[in-house]
Amino acid sequence: MGQLDLLWEYQNLDLALDKYDKMRKNSSLRNKLIELKNYLVQQQEQLVKLNEDAEKKNHILNRINHEYEDILKAFKSDFDKVKGGQVRSVKQLEEMQKAAVELKEKLARKEEEIKGLLKDIQALSNRLEDIRVRIVKAKKEYSSTKTEYDNEVAKIQKEYQEFKAQRNELKNRLDPELIKRYNRLKKSRGTAIVMVEQNCCGGCNMSLAALVLERLKKGDDIIECENCGRILYLANKADNDTKSAV
Repeated sequence: MGQLDLLWEYQNLDLALDKYDKMRKNSSLRNKLIELKNYLVQQQEQLVKLNEDAEKKNHILNRINHEYEDILKAFKSDFDKVKGGQVRSVKQLEEMQKAAVELKEKLARKEEEIKGLLKDIQALSNRLEDIRVRIVKAKKEYSSTKTEYDNEVAKIQKEYQEFKAQRNELKNRLDPELIKRYNRLKKSRGTAIVMVEQNCCGGCNMSLAALVLERLKKGDDIIECENCGRILYLANKADNDTKSAV
């Protein structure tokens, strides 16, 4: 088997390896894992933010509760003074009554604030619980999908390594300079060596000169298409040689 035949086989194996790489990257299970991971990250971030919001609300609630208790103590203190006969004048009583009205209004406002905060905290608690449930569910789905993906990758990897071993074996039989040439063409053209089809280049479909076709039939020379630069390969060269001999 000549260098061109070996290079053609090498490219077939190389393209097969590229196909397996794409299969891994474009796997629906892999994409699903990425989506689930992003979803879990978003939910965790939201969980942290809601926990911070809940903590702030609880701090505010504690402060307002203390303020409420202080107002209640002041109100009770004035009430005890009146009840204990410590009020000495009508003016003092009027002032205490006025203060009592203000304290009642403050207490009412604080009670409304407390009710609003408790409502907000409960809503946050409900959202936190909902997110925790979603996170648990997503983690289970991620774990299950990961198992499926690992099995899929293991199968692909096994076949990949088999093709890779065959390609490496061929590489050892090819001229290193030809491999370098092949790699440059593959990088720039996608495929480095193309089949001659109906006297045309299989890469760009341009007609090949009769002299080029004759050179391809006669030997194992590395001939590139004058138009696209790809290496030309005549698969039925052996058949043509037989026909010529007859």
